[in-house]
Amino acid sequence: MKSRLRTFAAALVGLIYLSAGPRCSNAQISKGIRAHLVHSFMIGNTLLPPGEYTFRMLDEPDLSAMTATSEHYKTGVDFLVKEAKDDHVPSHSQLVFRKYGDTEFLSKIFEAGSLIGVELRETSRQEERFVKQGKQAQEHTEEQK
Repeated sequence: MKSRLRTFAAALVGLIYLSAGPRCSNAQISKGIRAHLVHSFMIGNTLLPPGEYTFRMLDEPDLSAMTATSEHYKTGVDFLVKEAKDDHVPSHSQLVFRKYGDTEFLSKIFEAGSLIGVELRETSRQEERFVKQGKQAQEHTEEQK
């Protein structure tokens, strides 16, 4: 009887881990990040103008998508993300961009106080062209308060 109870308990714990584990391990951005950007930037194939944006996870079971919405919802784009790890815990939320000439591409997002963030899953066609042309990206981070 005790053996069956232990087996049942182990199976129950495993089931709980499997159902809750992916959500917990993928919970990179827990709240919206507000950002003031003074330059235009690309997310995927969408060019966004300078302005105030809120970046937040979409309410999906696997937490694999985010949205960037401008102030007053005039501009917005949804995009796919995957987990990214930073080499330090940022004291402020951070947006990481790759810049080719005058064109900036959003690359990663980290929330203040978390080593785990997100990076975009897809590269834009324009960025792929820059890479094929042999252009080197300059990566830079912008802290948000």
